[in-house]
Amino acid sequence: MVVTDLQYHIETKLIKKLDLMINRCERIKSKQDALLNIEGKEGHGKTNTSLAIAYYVKSKTGRNINLFFDSDKMLNFAKTTEKQIIIWDEPGLDALSVDILKKKSKNLIKLLMLCRKKRHFIILNITYFHKFQEYIIVDRALGMIHMYMRDEEVGRFVYIRQKFLEALYNTYRSKKKRDYKKYGRLRGNFPELLERPGYFEHMDVTVDGKQHATLIDYNLLKDKAIESIGEDDKKPDGKDKKALIKLRWKIATIRFPITTMETLAAGLGIKSNRLREWRVAGKYEEDSKKDAKFDEKDDEIDDLP
Repeated sequence: MVVTDLQYHIETKLIKKLDLMINRCERIKSKQDALLNIEGKEGHGKTNTSLAIAYYVKSKTGRNINLFFDSDKMLNFAKTTEKQIIIWDEPGLDALSVDILKKKSKNLIKLLMLCRKKRHFIILNITYFHKFQEYIIVDRALGMIHMYMRDEEVGRFVYIRQKFLEALYNTYRSKKKRDYKKYGRLRGNFPELLERPGYFEHMDVTVDGKQHATLIDYNLLKDKAIESIGEDDKKPDGKDKKALIKLRWKIATIRFPITTMETLAAGLGIKSNRLREWRVAGKYEEDSKKDAKFDEKDDEIDDLP
C-alpha cells in the first residue's frame, strides 16, 4: 500500500499491525504506549525502516519524530514529554563491551517501566535481539521487524508477531539459533527513503535534541556518537583507580589458607555477597563471549530464502 504524502510503499499486512499499535497509544481511556523493535546488522536498513514507520505514524497522529543516538538523552526526553514518536538508533552496538551494553539495557528498561502512561510510540533499533533483556524483547514489545540483506538488496524484512517473540527468544537460549524463518510469517521490503533528496528534511526529524535536522546534521551527530563508543569503557582513573589499587593490595597481602567464601571476603574487607555478584558478572561475560562465537557461525541465517 502507498502511504503518506511522500508516496512510499509499506506492506498492507504490516500496516494493519502498525494501525493496531497506533490505536493502542492513541486511546484516551487506556493509557498505554507502543514498542516496536527493529533488529538487524548495521547497514541492513534499520534506520531507514524506522523512519518510514515513524513518518507513517506521524501522518496518522500528528506526532513529532524524535531520533536519539544517546540513550540518556532519550530517557530524559521520554520522561518529560507525552505522545511522541521516539526512535533509539544507537550505532555501533556490535562494538560495545558487555558492561556498556548492560548499562544501555538498564536505561531502556527504565524508560519502558517509567513511561508507559506517557503513551509514546517507541521504536528501538537494535542488533541481535538476544543481546538484550527478555523484558525489552518479549514482555514489552508488540512485535519485531528483522532486517536482512539478500543479493546486495537492503531493506528486506521479516516480521515476528508478539505471540512468537517468546518462542524466538527461548529457541536462541536453548539452541543458539535465531530462527526468524520459523517464526516470521510476514515478509517484504522497505524503499530506501534516505537516498531520496529532501525526504529526511520533509519528515522534520529532531535528532538528539536538534530540531528540524537535515540529513547532514543526522550524519554528523551519528559520526559523533560512533566516535564516543567506548568512552565509558576506559580504564578507571581518580578515585576508582585508587580503589582498584587498594583492592589489589588486599589480594596480594591476604592470609592463606582460604577455606570458605566468607574467609576470602573477610580478607578483602568486603561482604561475601559482593563476591557472589562478581561471580555472576564474570559468568555473564563468559556467556556473552560464547554468544559472540555463535553469532559469527550463524550469520548465514540473515540470508532468508
